[in-house]
This record gives sequence, C-alpha cells and structure tokens, in this order.
Amino acid sequence: MKFLYTFLFVFIFSIIVSPLALVSGEIKTDKLKLDEYLKEEFHPEKEIKLEKWQVAMATYYDPMDGDQTKQNPDGIGASGRKVSYGSIAVGSSFFDRELIKDSLIYIEVKGCNIVTPYGKGIFRVDDIMPSAEGQIKIDFFHKDLSSKQRRIGKFHVVFRIIDEADV
Repeated sequence: MKFLYTFLFVFIFSIIVSPLALVSGEIKTDKLKLDEYLKEEFHPEKEIKLEKWQVAMATYYDPMDGDQTKQNPDGIGASGRKVSYGSIAVGSSFFDRELIKDSLIYIEVKGCNIVTPYGKGIFRVDDIMPSAEGQIKIDFFHKDLSSKQRRIGKFHVVFRIIDEADV
C-alpha cells in the first residue's frame, strides 16, 4: 500500500507544475545549529539524518485558518517567518520549536515538480504542528498544491533534509 501511495504522489506531482514568480529574501542560516542538533541531540528512534530519504504522511494547511492553526492566526509560523509559497510545517516529534526558530531547514521531496522560491521540489520548514512520537508528518502550504491534490487530502511523500548549500 505504501508503494501505491508513493507512486500516486510521484505521478501527481510529476504532471503538475506550480510556477511561482516570487523573490525570496536572503536570510542568514546558522548551519552549525542544524548540524549540532542532528549529531549531538539525535534521537535514534526518530531516525533523523541529513541526506537520508524518509517517508512522511503529508497534508496541507492554510496558516490563516484558525481551525487549522491557532486562535487569531497571523500567518506567522513557529520560525517567526511568514508561511507562504515553499513553506511547510513538520510534526513536533520531528524537530523542536527552538531549532526551527534558530535555523533555516530545507527538505527535498522526491519526484516533486512543484517549483518554490527555493527550487524544484525544495521546501523550507517554517512551522511545526502537533504529532505523536515516532510519526513524521508534513503539511504543505495550501497554495503550493493544486485543487486536485488538495481533494486527495492525505498522501505519503518521500523526502530528505538537505544542506542549505544545495538550495
């Protein structure tokens, strides 16, 4: 069943391209903090490693919808940055809030043809969401997905954390 979901995801993203004409600002990254987190505070049960492909359950969200985020939403994620094109939220069991605030973290989604301000299939972690320990969840910014993809609702993605130098 996982193979079927992965295949469907890859197929859907391979036929849909979301061209964006946005200019992203330059933000200085503290790459050392990400490296330190992955090396020193690594929890083997989470299996979080740079460059390792992993499977996550994916959905989407609107950061301005109080039913999906927080009361009185302002569109600002846990990172302190505005959630917009190319932004994703990850489950709180995957990264902690302080790491997201202090670093720029990017993921690459395998087989994804969505073009974001960071590149084809590249997304920046700008928010976190509640998730059970051991689960890897990703929420895409709702405008990054087509209406057909949003109708599907939940799907699996294959992703990896990438080095900022690759963005």
